Amino acid sequence: MGNNIIVIDDDVGTALFFKICLEDEGYQVNIYNDPNSLLEEFEPGIYDLLITDIRMPRINGFELASRVRIMDSKIKICLATAFEEYYQSIIKSYSDLSFNCIIRKPINKDNFLEIVESRLNESK
Repeated sequence: MGNNIIVIDDDVGTALFFKICLEDEGYQVNIYNDPNSLLEEFEPGIYDLLITDIRMPRINGFELASRVRIMDSKIKICLATAFEEYYQSIIKSYSDLSFNCIIRKPINKDNFLEIVESRLNESK
């Protein structure tokens, strides 16, 4: 089972909340608040899952996920958003990234962990 997760959210509090929830469950978690830093430091083959906020300055979550997927074709991706309806149309245009994993904000811890676990257990 995959244990290494990378979380990016430009809101420091949200990123820390994700990290604490996941580490309580035994996952190894690295957090970033700046998409450019993540892209500069990202190493393929280390992480099993990327959890990315969609709305971030400069690089949105879709763009970030696309770039990470190019660097690491095996990484699984979950998008976190408070505006799911608005993004459903955009998600369709990124169908090659298999964004079948949406984490709704505000976060419900149990729900969030269930989504993460099921995404990590998927074969693709």
